[in-house]
Amino acid sequence: MIELAETIRADAVARLTLPEGLHPASEKTRYQRFLRLETHRLKLLHRKGVGGLVICRARAQVLDELLAALFRAWERATARARLASEPRCAVVAIGGYGRGVLNPCSDLDVMLLHDGGTISERQPPWFAEPLTTGFLFDIGLVLGHSTRTVSECVQAANEEIKTKTSLVEARFVCGSRELFCEFERAMLTQCVEGHENEYIAARLRDQAERHAKFGNTVCLQEPNVKNGCGGLRDYHNLLWMAFFKHRSRSLDDLQQKGLINESEKRQLNDAYDFILRVRNELHYHMGRAADQLIKSVQPAVARNLGYTDRSPSKRIEKFMHNYYSNARTIYLLTRTLAERLALQPEKKMFWLHGVPGLAMVNREEQTGDGFKVVGRQITAESPRVFADNPLLLMRVFRHAQQRGLGLHPELAQLIRQNLHLVDRKFRSDRRVHQIFIEILNQRGNVSQVLRSMHETGVLGAYLPAFGRLTCHVQHEFFHRYTTDEHSLVCIDKLDEIVRAGKRKTAIYSEILQKEIERPFILYLALLLHDTGKAAQKPDHAHHSSRIALSVAKRLGLDQTATETLVRLIRLHLTMVQVSQRRDLDDPGQIRRFADLVENVETLNLLTLLTLADSLGTSDGLWNGFKDSLLLTLYHRTRALLAKPDEFLPASDQSRARLLNSVRAILPKEIARDELEAHFASMPQRYFVLSAPEEIIQDMELIHRFLQRQMNPEENPMEPVASWRDEPDRGYTLVRVATWDRPGLFNKLTGALTAAGLNILSAEIFTRDDNIALDAFYVADAVSGGLATPDAKQLFEQILRDALAGRIDLADCIRQRMARWPAYRPHEGEHIPTVIRFDNTTSDSLTVLDIETEDRVGLLHAISLALSELGISISLAKICTEKGAAFDTFYVAERGGGKIIDPQRQDVVQRRLSGEIERLGKANTVG
Repeated sequence: MIELAETIRADAVARLTLPEGLHPASEKTRYQRFLRLETHRLKLLHRKGVGGLVICRARAQVLDELLAALFRAWERATARARLASEPRCAVVAIGGYGRGVLNPCSDLDVMLLHDGGTISERQPPWFAEPLTTGFLFDIGLVLGHSTRTVSECVQAANEEIKTKTSLVEARFVCGSRELFCEFERAMLTQCVEGHENEYIAARLRDQAERHAKFGNTVCLQEPNVKNGCGGLRDYHNLLWMAFFKHRSRSLDDLQQKGLINESEKRQLNDAYDFILRVRNELHYHMGRAADQLIKSVQPAVARNLGYTDRSPSKRIEKFMHNYYSNARTIYLLTRTLAERLALQPEKKMFWLHGVPGLAMVNREEQTGDGFKVVGRQITAESPRVFADNPLLLMRVFRHAQQRGLGLHPELAQLIRQNLHLVDRKFRSDRRVHQIFIEILNQRGNVSQVLRSMHETGVLGAYLPAFGRLTCHVQHEFFHRYTTDEHSLVCIDKLDEIVRAGKRKTAIYSEILQKEIERPFILYLALLLHDTGKAAQKPDHAHHSSRIALSVAKRLGLDQTATETLVRLIRLHLTMVQVSQRRDLDDPGQIRRFADLVENVETLNLLTLLTLADSLGTSDGLWNGFKDSLLLTLYHRTRALLAKPDEFLPASDQSRARLLNSVRAILPKEIARDELEAHFASMPQRYFVLSAPEEIIQDMELIHRFLQRQMNPEENPMEPVASWRDEPDRGYTLVRVATWDRPGLFNKLTGALTAAGLNILSAEIFTRDDNIALDAFYVADAVSGGLATPDAKQLFEQILRDALAGRIDLADCIRQRMARWPAYRPHEGEHIPTVIRFDNTTSDSLTVLDIETEDRVGLLHAISLALSELGISISLAKICTEKGAAFDTFYVAERGGGKIIDPQRQDVVQRRLSGEIERLGKANTVG
């Protein structure tokens, strides 16, 4: 760094010194060339592997040299024209530039500080000319600047916290050093002294809001390197607060005062340097200021930072693992140091015995086992507490959980220093197992203690299978978090279900609190359900279940608990797949699922695990529609398991009983013969699905359609539609009645897509008299909410025009592509198209599963291809998750029968794959 600084300084002297008599305004090229050459030098050094802090400090120095040379030259050139009483001035760097650490494209903020002396009314003071004349912009510098006196600085700083922070870390560049010293004294005496508590409280509020905005976790798939948890701002915030509290401007100062140790300083500095280097590369790669490490740039950033694996996914994995590890260091250490330096209030406590709102009083008392309570934190009485009894490395967390306490920062550090005691003997100790299981048995009060165990390293040391997940990158595009963070967020969500008491989760809370006798099985299942991902092999659920079996044996679980744990983890993907991708009105499907879960206890546990796993995957992926499907599967399976002898398959329901129920509530405008005709002409599956009230709604729709046939002024071929919003379930149901015809389903799906509606599921029926009655569960494609009135009207218009041949649906969908872009994978990310034929799930239909990248018009393209292949669709289950489509179709040959012949399956597969590939190219162009 010293050598680079001397090189920059020497280059500035050689290139920026003006010959006598020259005005800097005529030497723009000279300054442009210096800035361009030094910028290029730093980029080359960065690409050669020079550290982030070196580059950022050098960038600030380059600008220091340029501005100082320029303002000195301007001062000399204007000396004769200036008034004798013109004010003293200083060029002051503020903000990030004031810290002397500047990323390549970061904002450049300067302040022109003056003493308020006489200024000519006819022209600005000389020191403002480089800015007011546009000279700096012309040479390639975009500056944010202000002009203030010392008193104006004090006033501005005390009015707004951001301005105070910027001015407190101001740095002298050139001009009157005496004036700058006056400014520093005024800031200290009038803006810092007496304002410490107020400033620190404001900074803590800002940090909490910032963390909440960026996910409250380090381990996001697309982290913000500046403002996210463990980002640069956490490091800055610690130093800002430390300056107000202890007048320390650096980690070196804190170490000299005995407030941090050498190891902590080194870890923080190394992590800070790494994050700076990542941000440097992000700026160089993007060619502009950027802070979000989005997935599309991760492969290139990783490659340019020296991660050279040929596989983009391997490159990303190694790079992001290093990023998370360093960001985690900043996040945990800055938080620990802030507590130690008394810069923040005590952390949020655990829920005491699951009772919300129970306040803990400040106190100091003995807990036994060598610990004591100080305020709302637990700490050790002796630094040898764990060396004398390693068992306490587990028991301390139980103490904290029982009393609703946080860990004192000194205790957390002591735990980390004694992790070597979590050895094979510790992991085999029956007493340790009993304590751990007891921790997991506290329903609604588990997540925070497990997170503390993870942050101190105890959880990963005790359960190495979980430890291997630390900062593990997940390549599933719909996951928001790393694998370890995902598992902990799932446990957060499960605790919230107990505590929140929300109407939408009340049924799950009741199951967890009243019907789960051993909650530790559920919490342990969530902790271990993704451990198989560390092996990076297909079918992680299978590998995770094998790991769970090993863990269960080591923990000494009984046979029943072991079998339940292993079954939960093996099936942890099954319930969401069945509920969202299979026909829940097929009694055979319910029986097959019931055979998998075997008993009500496992069903209860699996339902809760499925919900927590889904909620912990990514915000927004779970909605009311998916929730209703999960509960439908739960209730129907429970009914079968509870009373298998009384479970009547829906297909055996008596039409006569259903007919009588409908007849009792039949509206007067619908004739009895219409009712009889409807029951006689609808397929059996319709009566399996429909309640009496729903049948009435369908008959009213068909009645409207038949009335149209008798009205000479109306087009008998035009469809009629009805809409019902279901806000609690998160969808809008649209029913359409019209004459059946080839390609009808294709036109319906195309019209919905063109109207900007996302199809969640579909039910398709045709009466014997050729009237089609199709139902679609839809949501707004952009907001995910209910269909808007405009979208409803547009769909009906497009459908009428499409059925009449007045418009080309493909053109309408292409226009929609421009306004509703499909998910675009980054380099190396690929969602392969997978097509499967399942002839075992349904007795009479082939289940066609299609997994592929989501694209605008996908369902339209698939249904059109199937129609042209002579295949009829009876049911469609549509599931779209952040760029991936998981679509299931219950189909049959148009003349009846399953698609069984391998050659026929090959034809269908090749046609569908080709259509999906062509659609993908069209989306890319669009």
